[in-house]
Amino acid sequence: MKIKILAVSLMILIFNQSILAMDMKMMQEDDSRQSLGIKGTMQGAHQLSNMREHLAAISEIVQLMNSAKYDEASVIASEKLGLTLEKNSMCGSFKNQSFEQMGVTFHKSADALAQTLKTKDNKKSMMALEKVLNGCVLCHSTFKQ
Repeated sequence: MKIKILAVSLMILIFNQSILAMDMKMMQEDDSRQSLGIKGTMQGAHQLSNMREHLAAISEIVQLMNSAKYDEASVIASEKLGLTLEKNSMCGSFKNQSFEQMGVTFHKSADALAQTLKTKDNKKSMMALEKVLNGCVLCHSTFKQ
């Protein structure tokens, strides 16, 4: 089980590096992602901070899963990534329906992850975590600030 969790940790590290590489490549090439029109704004800085907090939460969840602390991981998934009124409002504040839908879907997948983690079933928890990460990849490949 620890090998699987280690593999996910490595996957997240590679994912993070891939996103960075993708961002660097897109900065050099024609970036066809849809702009939210917030680069360099206070809203953009706040959104970037939120994205970093999401990534830190995912890292924390993986660490807790690696230690078989599924209940603690569930709390993190729910409280830091799950859909709240505030997060729902934030997703809608960009006045882009597609972005809002992706954001809400991401946060709902985090709620599903939180519920799955409570079962302490590693395989199902990994599949739920994969859905959360797929939401990250989809959104970051579709939108830019």
